[in-house]
Amino acid sequence: MKLSDLVRYLNHLDKLSVRYAANVAVREVDKITHTVQYHDIQVGDIAADLTVLQNDIDGTLKKYEEKLKLLRQGVLDLIEQHEPKYFADSTNNYEHGMRYDTPADIMKSAPVINDTLGSLLQSRLKLYTDWRFPGMIIRPAYSPWIEDLVALDPMYLVDTTPDLFESTKSLFTLEYQRRLRLYVIEEYAPFFENFPKGQFGFVYAFYYFNTKPLEVIKQYLDEIFVLLRPGGSFLFSFNDCDQWPAVGLAENHYACYTPGRLLRKHIATLGFQVTYEHRVGSETMWLEIKKSGTLDSLRGGQALAGIFRKPVDKSLTELYNVMTLDQLIELAEFLKVDISQAKTKREFNIKKVRNTISAHLETKNYPEEILRELFKPKEK
Repeated sequence: MKLSDLVRYLNHLDKLSVRYAANVAVREVDKITHTVQYHDIQVGDIAADLTVLQNDIDGTLKKYEEKLKLLRQGVLDLIEQHEPKYFADSTNNYEHGMRYDTPADIMKSAPVINDTLGSLLQSRLKLYTDWRFPGMIIRPAYSPWIEDLVALDPMYLVDTTPDLFESTKSLFTLEYQRRLRLYVIEEYAPFFENFPKGQFGFVYAFYYFNTKPLEVIKQYLDEIFVLLRPGGSFLFSFNDCDQWPAVGLAENHYACYTPGRLLRKHIATLGFQVTYEHRVGSETMWLEIKKSGTLDSLRGGQALAGIFRKPVDKSLTELYNVMTLDQLIELAEFLKVDISQAKTKREFNIKKVRNTISAHLETKNYPEEILRELFKPKEK
């Protein structure tokens, strides 16, 4: 029997509620007993016998629940007996395959984030963007919405090959690209030997750990705990093999075998607190964990220029925001602004086009009257 079959059975047992069934049964039997006991027609001592038997039902169901717990523990024991082989296979697949994937292979496996998940993730990331603290994104090519983290100062982008930085750098203006700190690491512990310790306010790694064995993820957690300030947070996801579809991915060598129960145990041992969790599909678990303490900084201002929009009066901003995508594209052509990178799924994204034009205008010194004429929507 495959391990995924055992975990599937355990997942099914976890969904069964004896207590709910017991409450329903006792409630229905109580209705029957009450009807018999208080009816005008009585036959011998049957009403009294039913009352005694009813009192035994709850005790019997409790014994039933205990037996079901023993069954669950027995299945978990079988799972733990199978795990050593799966851990060894994951380590072998990582050491002789996944670790050496080319940038092209890595990008082919990039996750597809649907709109619902993207909106939720974006809202969570905004909770952690703060100019007072440095931030780190591991494998930024896999991590959506990093544009919302530009306030982190400085922002470290980390990966195992420099070729994977290009798609991320193109999201930002040339001015901001000069502020990014790009680091290539080798996955031989320690990974972050040359990074500042106890300084980071936020670290972010989405889908990066799906192809890492448990011992490598634990090493990352150990080192990131040291990098974070007290009160700092780490948002990451992994292939949660407490769920049978995730075990299936490991059996077919698409991901590594990483049981969530063991990862959570290590997280607690380090002193992290799980502050948020969300299951992505049926395989991936997204966790946000926080280092104990209060996140604080003595920084009174940004060491480098902040990323802010040039102040304009409200009426001018409104004119700019109501422009359609076609009008923005026409404006970009007039201003000779390169918007070739402002695309999502090969189509122009109005937000990215607007941000690209805005970044261009911030580097120029156009008189306001000229901007007003450019921003005014043309008559049909």
